[in-house]
Amino acid sequence: MDFDKMVDYIVQEVLKRLEEQEAPTKREKNRSLVIINGGNGNLEQVMLELKKISKEYDLEVVFSEAGKSVVGEKRFSDFKVVSDFTIENSGKFLQDNDLIILPLLTKNSCAKIAVGIRDNAATYLVSKALLAQKEIIAVYDSCIADSKTAYGNQINFNIEKLRSYGIIFVKSNELSDYIMNRRFKDVYSLKEKKIITADDIFDFHNKRIIISKNSIVTTLAKEKAENIHKSFGNLNKSYIFAPAISWKNSIYHKRWGIEWKEDSHCCSHRYEWTNFRKRVS
Repeated sequence: MDFDKMVDYIVQEVLKRLEEQEAPTKREKNRSLVIINGGNGNLEQVMLELKKISKEYDLEVVFSEAGKSVVGEKRFSDFKVVSDFTIENSGKFLQDNDLIILPLLTKNSCAKIAVGIRDNAATYLVSKALLAQKEIIAVYDSCIADSKTAYGNQINFNIEKLRSYGIIFVKSNELSDYIMNRRFKDVYSLKEKKIITADDIFDFHNKRIIISKNSIVTTLAKEKAENIHKSFGNLNKSYIFAPAISWKNSIYHKRWGIEWKEDSHCCSHRYEWTNFRKRVS
């Protein structure tokens, strides 16, 4: 290879390396499972919100039988639609997605989930997601009742029951903003702390806490957290403190009482914070 060709080769290689370094790193999108029930409340707004969310999330869409017949799969041609969604294969969707979205939740499905009925693939998957403590966000436009009658109150009570299980409810026009912006503002991370002391505990009103599986919680920290909870005990249906210690580093969203228990996945000196909420009757 003569000198000129060698120089040209080196220049080309240098330029190639520079282009590779300057090329933006492709960011892997978050994954979310969208369950379409048979609701049609503000359907066009829901579609618009899902398109916004899809810019930052890989959305996998499954349908209940009512969702297929009332809403239809054709509307979701721009998304990844899974046609073979059954009770038998629902476990796969839970493993692949940490966030579950219910944008068209119906009164019927809401009532079933509230009392633990899981007689179809959609209600079965939501039930399993709740047991696995997955984050679930629902739109209440199709499942809320405007009526002030006793029956209307019962329908809306089902929504409150689902909230008590940890499901977050938003309006259809708030869905994308909540998922991509607001939900992260209420997260307080202590993942880097190996020992959680009383100095780390303060007013965590409306906060979700992420703590490493290896964190150790001191007795004073637990007592201070309990005292904070008591001072907010008269707040009706508002998040007091929704912390979590999990061997999977996941976010738990509990609503009732205070319970400190040992995490069987960790050693006996590590704890799981659960049920950090007091129900106000």
